[in-house]
Amino acid sequence: MNLWNDILTTIGETKDRTTISLLKEIKKVELKDNTLYISTPDNVFKEWILSNFIEDIEKHASQLVGQKLNINVISEEEIRKNLNVEDNPTKIKQEEKPYRFYRLNPKFVFSNFIVGSCNKIAYSACKAVAENLGEIYNPLFIYGEVGLGKTHLLHATAHEVLSKNSNANVIYTTADTFMSELISCMRQGSILQFRQRYRDVDLLLIDDVQFLEGKERTQVEFYHIFNALHLIGKQIILSSDTSPSKLTGIQERLKTRFVCGLVTEVKPPDLETKLSIIRKKSKEIKLELPQDVMLFISKTVNTNVRELEGSLQKLKAYNQIMERPITLEVAREILKDILKIQNVEELSIQKIQKEVANYFAVNLNEMLGNSRRKKVSLARQIAMYLSRYLTDKSLAEISKAFKKKDHTTIINAIQKIEKTMERDRKLKLTVEFLRDKILTL
Repeated sequence: MNLWNDILTTIGETKDRTTISLLKEIKKVELKDNTLYISTPDNVFKEWILSNFIEDIEKHASQLVGQKLNINVISEEEIRKNLNVEDNPTKIKQEEKPYRFYRLNPKFVFSNFIVGSCNKIAYSACKAVAENLGEIYNPLFIYGEVGLGKTHLLHATAHEVLSKNSNANVIYTTADTFMSELISCMRQGSILQFRQRYRDVDLLLIDDVQFLEGKERTQVEFYHIFNALHLIGKQIILSSDTSPSKLTGIQERLKTRFVCGLVTEVKPPDLETKLSIIRKKSKEIKLELPQDVMLFISKTVNTNVRELEGSLQKLKAYNQIMERPITLEVAREILKDILKIQNVEELSIQKIQKEVANYFAVNLNEMLGNSRRKKVSLARQIAMYLSRYLTDKSLAEISKAFKKKDHTTIINAIQKIEKTMERDRKLKLTVEFLRDKILTL
Protein backbone atom coordinates (compact mmCIF):
# COMPACT_ATOMS: atom_id res chain seq x y z
CA MET A 1 0.00 0.00 0.00
CA ASN A 2 2.93 2.32 0.62
CA LEU A 3 3.90 1.94 -3.03
CA TRP A 4 0.35 2.87 -4.08
CA ASN A 5 0.40 5.97 -1.89
CA ASP A 6 3.74 6.97 -3.42
CA ILE A 7 2.29 6.47 -6.91
CA LEU A 8 -0.70 8.67 -6.08
CA THR A 9 1.56 11.36 -4.63
CA THR A 10 3.52 11.45 -7.88
CA ILE A 11 0.43 11.36 -10.08
CA GLY A 12 -1.20 14.04 -7.91
CA GLU A 13 1.20 16.64 -9.30
CA THR A 14 -0.69 16.57 -12.62
CA LYS A 15 -4.21 15.50 -11.53
CA ASP A 16 -6.98 17.30 -9.67
CA ARG A 17 -7.92 16.54 -6.07
CA THR A 18 -11.20 14.82 -6.99
CA THR A 19 -9.41 12.33 -9.21
CA ILE A 20 -6.80 11.53 -6.55
CA SER A 21 -9.46 11.13 -3.84
CA LEU A 22 -11.26 8.62 -6.06
CA LEU A 23 -8.06 6.68 -6.70
CA LYS A 24 -7.47 6.56 -2.94
CA GLU A 25 -10.63 4.45 -2.65
CA ILE A 26 -8.56 1.54 -3.95
CA LYS A 27 -7.45 -0.41 -0.88
CA LYS A 28 -6.02 -3.58 -2.37
CA VAL A 29 -2.72 -3.20 -4.24
CA GLU A 30 -0.03 -5.90 -4.32
CA LEU A 31 3.40 -6.10 -6.00
CA LYS A 32 4.30 -9.65 -6.98
CA ASP A 33 6.74 -11.02 -9.57
CA ASN A 34 7.24 -7.71 -11.44
CA THR A 35 3.47 -7.20 -11.64
CA LEU A 36 1.46 -4.64 -9.73
CA TYR A 37 -1.99 -6.07 -9.01
CA ILE A 38 -4.67 -3.42 -8.47
CA SER A 39 -8.07 -4.53 -7.16
CA THR A 40 -10.88 -2.06 -7.87
CA PRO A 41 -14.27 -2.03 -6.11
CA ASP A 42 -16.13 -2.78 -9.34
CA ASN A 43 -15.96 -2.98 -13.14
CA VAL A 44 -16.86 0.67 -13.66
CA PHE A 45 -13.92 1.75 -11.53
CA LYS A 46 -11.68 -0.69 -13.43
CA GLU A 47 -12.73 0.68 -16.82
CA TRP A 48 -12.22 4.23 -15.58
CA ILE A 49 -8.63 3.47 -14.59
CA LEU A 50 -7.86 1.55 -17.78
CA SER A 51 -9.26 4.39 -19.90
CA ASN A 52 -7.59 7.27 -18.12
CA PHE A 53 -4.66 6.35 -15.85
CA ILE A 54 -3.08 3.03 -16.76
CA GLU A 55 -0.13 4.61 -18.59
CA ASP A 56 0.58 7.06 -15.77
CA ILE A 57 0.37 4.30 -13.17
CA GLU A 58 2.74 2.06 -15.13
CA LYS A 59 5.22 4.89 -15.72
CA HIS A 60 5.39 6.12 -12.12
CA ALA A 61 5.28 2.65 -10.55
CA SER A 62 8.23 1.52 -12.70
CA GLN A 63 10.20 4.65 -11.81
CA LEU A 64 9.58 4.19 -8.08
CA VAL A 65 10.55 0.51 -8.10
CA GLY A 66 13.46 0.97 -10.46
CA GLN A 67 12.38 -1.64 -12.99
CA LYS A 68 9.72 -2.19 -15.64
CA LEU A 69 6.45 -3.33 -14.06
CA ASN A 70 3.36 -4.88 -15.55
CA ILE A 71 0.01 -3.58 -14.32
CA ASN A 72 -2.89 -5.96 -13.76
CA VAL A 73 -6.24 -4.33 -12.89
CA ILE A 74 -9.03 -6.63 -11.74
CA SER A 75 -12.32 -5.79 -10.11
CA GLU A 76 -13.82 -7.37 -7.01
CA GLU A 77 -16.91 -8.11 -9.11
CA GLU A 78 -14.80 -10.31 -11.39
CA ILE A 79 -13.24 -12.03 -8.40
CA ARG A 80 -16.63 -12.80 -6.88
CA LYS A 81 -18.01 -14.11 -10.16
CA ASN A 82 -15.09 -16.49 -10.48
CA LEU A 83 -15.57 -17.85 -6.97
CA ASN A 84 -18.21 -20.46 -6.12
CA VAL A 85 -20.55 -19.66 -9.03
CA GLU A 86 -21.29 -23.31 -9.61
CA ASP A 87 -21.61 -24.04 -5.89
CA ASN A 88 -24.13 -21.26 -5.25
CA PRO A 89 -26.30 -20.63 -8.34
CA THR A 90 -29.25 -19.35 -6.26
CA LYS A 91 -27.26 -16.26 -5.26
CA ILE A 92 -27.07 -15.07 -8.86
CA LYS A 93 -30.78 -15.68 -9.35
CA GLN A 94 -31.59 -13.54 -6.32
CA GLU A 95 -29.50 -10.68 -7.70
CA GLU A 96 -31.38 -10.83 -11.00
CA LYS A 97 -34.75 -9.90 -9.56
CA PRO A 98 -36.44 -7.17 -11.59
CA TYR A 99 -36.30 -3.70 -10.13
CA ARG A 100 -38.80 -0.90 -10.59
CA PHE A 101 -38.35 2.66 -9.48
CA TYR A 102 -41.42 4.83 -10.07
CA ARG A 103 -41.77 8.49 -9.18
CA LEU A 104 -44.45 9.28 -11.71
CA ASN A 105 -47.12 11.96 -11.58
CA PRO A 106 -50.44 10.26 -12.38
CA LYS A 107 -51.62 13.41 -14.17
CA PHE A 108 -48.71 13.41 -16.59
CA VAL A 109 -50.09 11.19 -19.33
CA PHE A 110 -50.29 11.60 -23.10
CA SER A 111 -54.03 12.31 -23.05
CA ASN A 112 -53.41 15.40 -20.87
CA PHE A 113 -50.62 16.79 -23.02
CA ILE A 114 -51.55 19.65 -25.34
CA VAL A 115 -49.85 19.12 -28.67
CA GLY A 116 -48.87 22.07 -30.84
CA SER A 117 -46.27 22.95 -33.43
CA CYS A 118 -43.94 23.82 -30.55
CA ASN A 119 -43.77 20.27 -29.20
CA LYS A 120 -45.21 17.95 -31.83
CA ILE A 121 -41.91 16.26 -32.74
CA ALA A 122 -41.02 15.55 -29.11
CA TYR A 123 -44.53 14.25 -28.42
CA SER A 124 -44.54 11.99 -31.49
CA ALA A 125 -41.07 10.69 -30.65
CA CYS A 126 -42.12 9.76 -27.12
CA LYS A 127 -45.20 7.98 -28.43
CA ALA A 128 -43.07 6.05 -30.92
CA VAL A 129 -40.56 5.11 -28.22
CA ALA A 130 -43.32 3.83 -25.93
CA GLU A 131 -44.45 1.53 -28.73
CA ASN A 132 -40.92 0.37 -29.68
CA LEU A 133 -38.68 0.39 -26.63
CA GLY A 134 -35.01 0.38 -27.57
CA GLU A 135 -35.74 0.06 -31.27
CA ILE A 136 -36.22 3.68 -32.31
CA TYR A 137 -34.79 7.02 -31.19
CA ASN A 138 -32.41 5.57 -28.62
CA PRO A 139 -31.39 7.61 -26.81
CA LEU A 140 -34.11 10.26 -27.09
CA PHE A 141 -32.83 13.65 -25.91
CA ILE A 142 -35.45 16.36 -25.29
CA TYR A 143 -34.37 19.90 -24.46
CA GLY A 144 -36.09 23.21 -23.87
CA GLU A 145 -36.63 25.96 -21.33
CA VAL A 146 -38.23 25.41 -17.93
CA GLY A 147 -41.95 24.71 -17.79
CA LEU A 148 -42.54 23.60 -21.36
CA GLY A 149 -43.59 20.00 -20.71
CA LYS A 150 -40.39 17.95 -20.84
CA THR A 151 -41.09 16.21 -17.54
CA HIS A 152 -44.70 15.63 -18.60
CA LEU A 153 -43.49 13.80 -21.72
CA LEU A 154 -41.05 11.63 -19.75
CA HIS A 155 -43.73 10.63 -17.26
CA ALA A 156 -46.27 10.05 -20.01
CA THR A 157 -43.88 7.71 -21.83
CA ALA A 158 -43.32 5.71 -18.63
CA HIS A 159 -47.06 5.49 -17.99
CA GLU A 160 -47.65 4.30 -21.56
CA VAL A 161 -44.98 1.61 -21.29
CA LEU A 162 -46.35 0.39 -17.95
CA SER A 163 -49.90 0.32 -19.28
CA LYS A 164 -48.76 -2.10 -21.97
CA ASN A 165 -46.49 -4.14 -19.70
CA SER A 166 -46.99 -3.82 -15.95
CA ASN A 167 -43.86 -5.90 -15.37
CA ALA A 168 -41.59 -3.51 -17.26
CA ASN A 169 -38.60 -2.31 -15.27
CA VAL A 170 -38.71 1.48 -15.30
CA ILE A 171 -36.63 4.11 -13.55
CA TYR A 172 -37.50 7.79 -13.64
CA THR A 173 -35.22 10.17 -11.74
CA THR A 174 -33.44 13.48 -12.06
CA ALA A 175 -29.71 13.87 -12.58
CA ASP A 176 -29.49 15.59 -9.21
CA THR A 177 -31.20 12.69 -7.45
CA PHE A 178 -29.04 10.21 -9.36
CA MET A 179 -25.95 11.96 -8.07
CA SER A 180 -27.22 12.09 -4.48
CA GLU A 181 -28.11 8.42 -4.56
CA LEU A 182 -24.69 7.55 -5.96
CA ILE A 183 -22.89 9.47 -3.20
CA SER A 184 -25.06 7.84 -0.54
CA CYS A 185 -24.39 4.35 -1.89
CA MET A 186 -20.65 5.01 -2.07
CA ARG A 187 -20.64 6.06 1.59
CA GLN A 188 -22.67 3.03 2.61
CA GLY A 189 -20.63 0.62 0.56
CA SER A 190 -23.64 -0.40 -1.55
CA ILE A 191 -22.40 0.79 -4.93
CA LEU A 192 -22.96 -2.64 -6.46
CA GLN A 193 -26.65 -2.56 -5.58
CA PHE A 194 -26.86 0.92 -7.08
CA ARG A 195 -25.44 -0.29 -10.38
CA GLN A 196 -27.63 -3.36 -10.37
CA ARG A 197 -30.73 -1.19 -10.12
CA TYR A 198 -29.77 1.08 -12.98
CA ARG A 199 -28.50 -1.62 -15.31
CA ASP A 200 -31.49 -3.92 -14.94
CA VAL A 201 -34.11 -1.71 -16.57
CA ASP A 202 -36.14 -1.64 -19.76
CA LEU A 203 -36.61 2.12 -19.68
CA LEU A 204 -34.36 4.70 -18.01
CA LEU A 205 -35.58 8.30 -17.86
CA ILE A 206 -33.20 10.97 -16.56
CA ASP A 207 -34.56 14.49 -16.14
CA ASP A 208 -32.44 17.67 -16.03
CA VAL A 209 -29.15 16.15 -17.15
CA GLN A 210 -27.63 19.65 -17.09
CA PHE A 211 -27.08 19.03 -13.37
CA LEU A 212 -24.36 16.53 -14.28
CA GLU A 213 -22.18 19.46 -15.34
CA GLY A 214 -18.91 19.46 -13.46
CA LYS A 215 -19.72 16.26 -11.54
CA GLU A 216 -16.85 14.10 -12.80
CA ARG A 217 -17.41 11.00 -10.65
CA THR A 218 -21.14 10.97 -11.37
CA GLN A 219 -20.47 11.36 -15.09
CA VAL A 220 -18.12 8.38 -15.02
CA GLU A 221 -20.79 6.27 -13.36
CA PHE A 222 -23.51 7.44 -15.70
CA TYR A 223 -21.32 6.92 -18.75
CA HIS A 224 -20.85 3.24 -17.99
CA ILE A 225 -24.51 2.72 -17.09
CA PHE A 226 -25.50 4.42 -20.34
CA ASN A 227 -23.15 2.21 -22.34
CA ALA A 228 -24.32 -0.97 -20.65
CA LEU A 229 -27.98 -0.23 -21.33
CA HIS A 230 -27.49 1.04 -24.86
CA LEU A 231 -25.37 -1.95 -25.79
CA ILE A 232 -28.19 -4.39 -25.01
CA GLY A 233 -30.91 -2.24 -26.58
CA LYS A 234 -32.54 -0.81 -23.46
CA GLN A 235 -34.34 2.51 -23.92
CA ILE A 236 -32.90 5.76 -22.56
CA ILE A 237 -34.69 9.13 -22.54
CA LEU A 238 -32.97 12.28 -21.32
CA SER A 239 -34.11 15.85 -20.81
CA SER A 240 -32.18 19.08 -20.38
CA ASP A 241 -32.74 22.82 -20.37
CA THR A 242 -30.27 23.18 -23.22
CA SER A 243 -29.06 21.23 -26.23
CA PRO A 244 -26.22 18.70 -25.81
CA SER A 245 -23.80 20.91 -27.76
CA LYS A 246 -24.29 23.75 -25.28
CA LEU A 247 -23.80 21.67 -22.14
CA THR A 248 -20.62 22.76 -20.40
CA GLY A 249 -18.67 20.67 -17.93
CA ILE A 250 -19.90 17.44 -19.53
CA GLN A 251 -17.38 14.94 -20.88
CA GLU A 252 -17.25 14.85 -24.67
CA ARG A 253 -17.72 11.10 -24.69
CA LEU A 254 -21.03 11.56 -22.88
CA LYS A 255 -22.18 14.35 -25.19
CA THR A 256 -21.45 12.23 -28.25
CA ARG A 257 -23.68 9.54 -26.82
CA PHE A 258 -26.45 12.02 -26.08
CA VAL A 259 -26.66 12.87 -29.79
CA CYS A 260 -26.39 9.37 -31.24
CA GLY A 261 -30.18 8.96 -31.24
CA LEU A 262 -32.76 11.72 -31.72
CA VAL A 263 -32.34 15.22 -30.29
CA THR A 264 -35.48 17.35 -30.34
CA GLU A 265 -36.44 20.73 -28.88
CA VAL A 266 -39.59 21.72 -27.02
CA LYS A 267 -40.24 25.39 -27.74
CA PRO A 268 -42.45 27.93 -25.96
CA PRO A 269 -46.11 27.45 -26.97
CA ASP A 270 -47.51 29.56 -29.77
CA LEU A 271 -50.73 31.51 -29.32
CA GLU A 272 -53.00 28.73 -30.54
CA THR A 273 -51.37 26.16 -28.26
CA LYS A 274 -51.61 28.51 -25.29
CA LEU A 275 -55.32 28.98 -25.96
CA SER A 276 -55.79 25.20 -26.08
CA ILE A 277 -53.93 24.83 -22.79
CA ILE A 278 -56.01 27.56 -21.15
CA ARG A 279 -59.26 25.96 -22.31
CA LYS A 280 -58.23 22.54 -21.02
CA LYS A 281 -56.78 23.71 -17.71
CA SER A 282 -59.67 26.03 -16.93
CA LYS A 283 -62.08 23.17 -17.61
CA GLU A 284 -60.10 20.90 -15.28
CA ILE A 285 -60.37 23.38 -12.39
CA LYS A 286 -63.98 24.26 -13.30
CA LEU A 287 -63.29 27.89 -14.08
CA GLU A 288 -65.47 29.58 -16.65
CA LEU A 289 -63.58 32.13 -18.69
CA PRO A 290 -64.90 34.26 -21.55
CA GLN A 291 -63.02 34.19 -24.83
CA ASP A 292 -61.56 37.68 -24.42
CA VAL A 293 -60.03 36.73 -21.05
CA MET A 294 -58.47 33.57 -22.48
CA LEU A 295 -57.08 35.58 -25.36
CA PHE A 296 -55.75 38.21 -22.95
CA ILE A 297 -53.89 35.58 -20.90
CA SER A 298 -52.50 33.80 -23.95
CA LYS A 299 -51.13 37.06 -25.34
CA THR A 300 -49.58 38.25 -22.09
CA VAL A 301 -48.04 35.03 -20.79
CA ASN A 302 -44.97 34.68 -22.97
CA THR A 303 -42.88 32.24 -20.95
CA ASN A 304 -44.18 28.79 -20.09
CA VAL A 305 -47.09 26.53 -19.24
CA ARG A 306 -46.53 26.77 -15.50
CA GLU A 307 -47.11 30.52 -15.61
CA LEU A 308 -50.31 29.91 -17.55
CA GLU A 309 -51.48 27.50 -14.86
CA GLY A 310 -50.50 29.95 -12.14
CA SER A 311 -52.57 32.68 -13.75
CA LEU A 312 -55.60 30.41 -13.94
CA GLN A 313 -55.25 29.36 -10.31
CA LYS A 314 -55.16 32.99 -9.21
CA LEU A 315 -58.32 33.72 -11.18
CA LYS A 316 -59.96 30.62 -9.73
CA ALA A 317 -59.18 31.75 -6.18
CA TYR A 318 -60.72 35.17 -6.88
CA ASN A 319 -63.78 33.56 -8.45
CA GLN A 320 -64.36 31.34 -5.40
CA ILE A 321 -63.68 33.94 -2.71
CA MET A 322 -65.48 36.90 -4.29
CA GLU A 323 -68.12 34.82 -6.07
CA ARG A 324 -67.87 37.08 -9.09
CA PRO A 325 -67.45 36.11 -12.76
CA ILE A 326 -64.10 36.77 -14.40
CA THR A 327 -64.31 39.62 -16.89
CA LEU A 328 -61.50 41.14 -18.91
CA GLU A 329 -61.28 44.10 -16.52
CA VAL A 330 -61.17 41.78 -13.51
CA ALA A 331 -58.47 39.62 -15.12
CA ARG A 332 -56.33 42.68 -15.88
CA GLU A 333 -56.50 43.79 -12.25
CA ILE A 334 -55.89 40.38 -10.66
CA LEU A 335 -53.02 39.40 -12.92
CA LYS A 336 -51.28 42.77 -13.19
CA ASP A 337 -48.48 41.69 -10.84
CA ILE A 338 -47.53 38.56 -12.79
CA LEU A 339 -48.26 39.48 -16.40
CA LYS A 340 -45.69 41.53 -18.29
CA ILE A 341 -47.93 43.19 -20.89
CA GLN A 342 -50.79 45.28 -19.64
CA ASN A 343 -52.27 46.90 -22.74
CA VAL A 344 -53.80 44.08 -24.75
CA GLU A 345 -56.68 45.29 -26.86
CA GLU A 346 -59.90 43.36 -26.87
CA LEU A 347 -60.47 41.45 -30.10
CA SER A 348 -63.42 43.14 -31.75
CA ILE A 349 -65.78 42.06 -34.50
CA GLN A 350 -64.72 45.14 -36.46
CA LYS A 351 -61.10 44.01 -36.41
CA ILE A 352 -62.12 40.58 -37.69
CA GLN A 353 -64.21 42.11 -40.46
CA LYS A 354 -61.37 44.33 -41.56
CA GLU A 355 -58.78 41.53 -41.68
CA VAL A 356 -61.05 39.15 -43.61
CA ALA A 357 -61.98 41.89 -46.10
CA ASN A 358 -58.31 42.71 -46.65
CA TYR A 359 -57.43 39.06 -47.16
CA PHE A 360 -60.07 38.56 -49.84
CA ALA A 361 -59.40 42.02 -51.30
CA VAL A 362 -63.05 43.03 -51.10
CA ASN A 363 -64.56 46.34 -50.05
CA LEU A 364 -65.52 46.31 -46.38
CA ASN A 365 -68.81 48.11 -46.99
CA GLU A 366 -69.66 45.66 -49.76
CA MET A 367 -68.93 42.73 -47.43
CA LEU A 368 -71.22 44.22 -44.80
CA GLY A 369 -73.92 44.80 -47.39
CA ASN A 370 -76.05 42.33 -49.33
CA SER A 371 -73.77 41.58 -52.27
CA ARG A 372 -74.17 38.02 -53.56
CA ARG A 373 -70.87 37.92 -55.41
CA LYS A 374 -69.24 34.59 -54.55
CA LYS A 375 -66.03 36.11 -53.26
CA VAL A 376 -67.82 38.71 -51.13
CA SER A 377 -70.33 36.19 -49.82
CA LEU A 378 -67.58 33.77 -48.77
CA ALA A 379 -65.64 36.54 -47.02
CA ARG A 380 -68.79 37.60 -45.16
CA GLN A 381 -69.55 34.04 -43.99
CA ILE A 382 -65.99 33.44 -42.80
CA ALA A 383 -66.01 36.75 -40.92
CA MET A 384 -69.27 35.75 -39.24
CA TYR A 385 -67.84 32.34 -38.34
CA LEU A 386 -64.67 33.84 -36.83
CA SER A 387 -66.64 36.50 -34.98
CA ARG A 388 -68.64 33.77 -33.29
CA TYR A 389 -65.64 31.68 -32.21
CA LEU A 390 -63.04 34.36 -31.50
CA THR A 391 -65.21 36.66 -29.42
CA ASP A 392 -67.79 36.31 -26.69
CA LYS A 393 -70.34 38.46 -28.49
CA SER A 394 -73.88 37.16 -28.65
CA LEU A 395 -75.55 36.23 -31.91
CA ALA A 396 -77.63 39.38 -31.61
CA GLU A 397 -74.51 41.53 -31.26
CA ILE A 398 -72.86 39.81 -34.23
CA SER A 399 -76.02 40.32 -36.31
CA LYS A 400 -75.97 44.01 -35.50
CA ALA A 401 -72.28 44.30 -36.42
CA PHE A 402 -73.02 42.73 -39.84
CA LYS A 403 -76.15 44.89 -40.30
CA LYS A 404 -78.55 41.95 -40.26
CA LYS A 405 -82.07 42.07 -38.88
CA ASP A 406 -81.82 38.81 -36.89
CA HIS A 407 -79.27 36.14 -36.08
CA THR A 408 -80.67 33.47 -38.43
CA THR A 409 -78.28 34.63 -41.14
CA ILE A 410 -75.36 34.32 -38.72
CA ILE A 411 -76.33 30.78 -37.72
CA ASN A 412 -76.69 29.69 -41.35
CA ALA A 413 -73.30 31.19 -42.25
CA ILE A 414 -71.57 29.43 -39.37
CA GLN A 415 -73.13 26.07 -40.22
CA LYS A 416 -72.24 26.42 -43.88
CA ILE A 417 -68.59 27.22 -43.15
CA GLU A 418 -68.33 24.32 -40.68
CA LYS A 419 -69.76 21.80 -43.17
CA THR A 420 -67.66 23.09 -46.06
CA MET A 421 -64.46 22.92 -44.00
CA GLU A 422 -65.08 19.20 -43.41
CA ARG A 423 -64.78 18.41 -47.12
CA ASP A 424 -62.82 21.36 -48.50
CA ARG A 425 -59.25 21.33 -47.24
CA LYS A 426 -58.38 24.57 -49.03
CA LEU A 427 -61.16 26.44 -47.22
CA LYS A 428 -60.17 24.89 -43.91
CA LEU A 429 -56.59 26.07 -44.33
CA THR A 430 -57.79 29.54 -45.29
CA VAL A 431 -59.99 29.84 -42.20
CA GLU A 432 -57.19 28.56 -39.95
CA PHE A 433 -54.72 31.00 -41.48
CA LEU A 434 -57.07 33.93 -40.89
CA ARG A 435 -57.80 32.74 -37.35
CA ASP A 436 -54.08 32.56 -36.47
CA LYS A 437 -53.37 35.91 -38.11
CA ILE A 438 -56.20 37.63 -36.25
CA LEU A 439 -55.19 36.10 -32.91
CA THR A 440 -51.71 37.57 -33.20
CA LEU A 441 -52.95 41.10 -33.82
